[in-house]
Order: sequence, then structure tokens, then C-alpha cells
Amino acid sequence: MKRILVPTDFSPNAETAFRFAMYLATLFKGTIILYHTYIPLENPFIGDKTQRAAHNFKTETRILKKLHRFKKKVVKKEDEISVSTIIGRSPLINNILGFAEHNHIDLIVMGTKGASGIKKILLGSVAAKVAQKSDLPVLLIPEKCNTNCLKEIVFATDFTPWDEKAINDTLSFAKLQNGTVTVTHVMDGHSHEKKKIKIKNDFEAYAYYMQRKINRRNLKFQLIETKAKEEKIKTLMNHTPYDMLALVRKNKSFIHKLRTVSYTKNLAYMMEKPLLIHPPG
Repeated sequence: MKRILVPTDFSPNAETAFRFAMYLATLFKGTIILYHTYIPLENPFIGDKTQRAAHNFKTETRILKKLHRFKKKVVKKEDEISVSTIIGRSPLINNILGFAEHNHIDLIVMGTKGASGIKKILLGSVAAKVAQKSDLPVLLIPEKCNTNCLKEIVFATDFTPWDEKAINDTLSFAKLQNGTVTVTHVMDGHSHEKKKIKIKNDFEAYAYYMQRKINRRNLKFQLIETKAKEEKIKTLMNHTPYDMLALVRKNKSFIHKLRTVSYTKNLAYMMEKPLLIHPPG
């Protein structure tokens, strides 16, 4: 995770994400690109081509100064991390993803607003849409995140075919502080007994396979049972306190899942800690 992209809108949650990215870049010995996208003036009915170009130049100059002030606020003189500032143009989501793809970015770090009013805030947020569409890992940092610790990481699994790569990538975070990754599946306690036995057997086979393939001492596995589907993440946090939660994004739309009551409740718990979303495949 050497090249980290930090899209910013200069908000307090974006600042929190930038500070966390600085922490990661220090541990990974990486670099950061601080990135802001704006909508240029292109309406042919407003001025002529020269006037529009002059307007956009002034806008970009103003944004660049703001990026430098934002950078200076977070980056200290003693920091040895290279932080560059880049301005992009709309469309916002595609621009962020396109820039990441063409500039060999390893990780996108973005801030989120947290659990308060989560449906109104997060359903339309840029961070959620980037996490939904990105072919790169996206790390979502909650606004009130005040930890710089990655000792305990939980990888939530539903036994997807893409877990091996995602677990390996997650282990790279744990390695930074000699931490542990606990691969966890939360099982519905209301399931029929035969189904429970099947899930337990499947999980044991999955754990055996992953342990042999990855072969890391700091990789653990656990199966948790809960009686309430909507409380899965809460159960997980109570059972295994963690510093970061990781998962593989399912093919089912991330935004669509947010529209369900149970997933929104679960996400409210997730947003108390950094959330690392791996792309499928």
C-alpha cells in the first residue's frame, strides 16, 4: 500500500481521513496524493471560450491554495511523507476512480460522516459510491475516529472466492504493528440445526484451506452465533473488539444494501471504526 489517494472536500471528516492516511503512509513508507475535484465552467452560453478558461484558471488557483493550506494543517515539518496535491474535474466519482487507475494507486482513503442520520448522509455520499464502484481497496474513516492502532483487525467473511487475496491484503495492515487478523463469520442462531452443522463444517473446511494457503501465525478464525440478524456487527464488536473491520464487497450493490433497515443498523456500528472494503475479484 505504497501509493495512497485521499480525495478531499476540506470537511472535518476529510481531515480525519487525511490524518489517518498520514499514519498509514508513515508505517507503509508510502506517499499520499491529496485530491480535490471541481466542476469547471463549460456552459457555452456563459461568456466566450477565453473567458471560461480564465474563470476556470482562477478557480483552480484558488483550490490549489486551499489544498496547500489543508496540507500544511496536517503535515508537520518533521514528517518525511511525500504529499502531492492534485486538482481534478467532474464527473466526481468517475474522475476519482479513473485517476486512481491511471496513477497506480494502491489504496483510497476517504472520510465518512458516521452513524448519525446515516441514511440521509451516507446513501448519497461520495465515499459510499466510490466504495461501491472501486476496483481498489477503499478505507472509510469515520469522522470521530481517534485511533492510530491496527493491532486487532476483523475480516468478516461469507466464504467468497475472493477472500484469499483480500485476507492477504488485510494482513499487510496487521503486519505494520505486529497485529492479528481474525477471519470471522457470524451465523444466524435461528437457523435449523442441520443448517448450523453444515455452516460449521463449511467454516472449518474454509479455515483449514485458508490457513494452508496463507500460512501466517497472526491469522485466526472464529465462528460466532447471533440470534438477531440485524445485530450481526454489534455482536461481532461485543465478541471481538477490533481496531478495523475488513470485508469483501459483494456483487450486490453496496448502496442497495444500505437501503435495508438491518444493513443500515449494522453499518452504524461499523462506522465507529475504520472500514476496509475490498473489491470482489
